Amino acid sequence: MDLLQYLQKTLGEVEGKNTFDKINSDTEFSLLVDNKKSSNYITKEDFNKIDTERKEYKKQLADRDKQLKDLGDKVKGNEDLTSEIERLKNENTKVTQDYESKISQINFDTKFEKALVGYKPKNPKALKALLDLEKVKLVDDTFIGLDEQLKSLKESDSYLFEPEITGGTGKLGTSLTSNLNKDKQPTDGFKTIGGFLAKQRLEQMGTNNGESSFFK
Repeated sequence: MDLLQYLQKTLGEVEGKNTFDKINSDTEFSLLVDNKKSSNYITKEDFNKIDTERKEYKKQLADRDKQLKDLGDKVKGNEDLTSEIERLKNENTKVTQDYESKISQINFDTKFEKALVGYKPKNPKALKALLDLEKVKLVDDTFIGLDEQLKSLKESDSYLFEPEITGGTGKLGTSLTSNLNKDKQPTDGFKTIGGFLAKQRLEQMGTNNGESSFFK
């Protein structure tokens, strides 16, 4: 689902298209709405743009409410007109509430997708379907109830996540390095690992005479 489809699904076909066009007309955000680009979530820049649109739209509704109130004061006594004005005011209130709800959902989805990617799922969409989102709440940019569910799934169904790669230390074996550390300046002229191992082997065999012949 690209950004246009997401906005239309969330905000409605007309409002979503209008928001998309306004974002797309800004060259600073052109790459963010390129349908050829794939994205797992709406970026913060996108959301801020939508949020600005929301505030402007909310201001316009407030202005309309004031105009309707002023008009209502002027037509007192006309029941039909007063009833129509009241209906329009209620409609404005409902539109505002619906819009606020949609923006809140966009905010949740945007931050949720980012948080989910941090757990390195092989398929974020499939993993999301296994979560009980009713138990996940967004509080001050922190998801309550998400970490517990994901950790539980990681233990029970680890195949859903990318394997954690633990690289080697690049160091020699413990016993060898500990011995070398003790003997940073080996005696008897054994200053290489090969010489040190050979000396250690001869000592284990108990062939003191063989040591001198081995290193001739």
